[in-house]
Amino acid sequence: MKYLFLFLFLFTWSSIFALHVESHKDTNNVKQIEDMLELVDQQNLNLLKWQTIIKETREINNINQFKDHLKGYQMSVTKNKSHITFTKDTQETGGFNEQILLVKANMQNTYQVIYIIESSKTTTEVLEAYKKRMNTITSDLFTKNAQTFSCIEAWKNDIIDIVRFINIVNSTLKMSIIDETKENNFYTWTGYTKKWTDTIQQDEKEFNIQIAVRAGLGDRTNVTIGTPILINEY
Repeated sequence: MKYLFLFLFLFTWSSIFALHVESHKDTNNVKQIEDMLELVDQQNLNLLKWQTIIKETREINNINQFKDHLKGYQMSVTKNKSHITFTKDTQETGGFNEQILLVKANMQNTYQVIYIIESSKTTTEVLEAYKKRMNTITSDLFTKNAQTFSCIEAWKNDIIDIVRFINIVNSTLKMSIIDETKENNFYTWTGYTKKWTDTIQQDEKEFNIQIAVRAGLGDRTNVTIGTPILINEY
């Protein structure tokens, strides 16, 4: 069966559909990013960015107090009718970009809280700061019901040997392939790895990783590796 999916780099807060995730552990999400970055190194790819998104629809009885608490993160604030956006960019100084979206849901005192962190940096300092930030954010803004998704985007100015590429992925992550497609110069794989504890279940099958490889103009090849997001509409 073909799974309808888009990766995180196509993320918009209005299109994400609710998912069933078996467990949520910030340490697992950090490991996911580390494993993805290892694949980038193994394949000699150029990293465009890594990204993690945490989201949860939750009850917030005192929204003004919650917003005041968010101001403590020292982020710039943008408001419109549908949501409030808190943004912080420290990537130029060796850090990462952060964004928090606060969206009013239909039920009273219910809001969707979305946290996005991303960077093109992979230094030890940045990754350690990322781990600490994940620990802080997950305990400070979310409950155990939050859902977390991670991905990396990379590229290579060359044609990738697809067979060798997926063999390395399978070997590194011990991945079992559930579904794969090939359309012109676009390849996708949906799979499951025991190295990551979070899973999504569909049609009685568990999966927790999706990969896309697209050959663009000339010899450039774009690669996305991530935990999947299923969506209701484009």
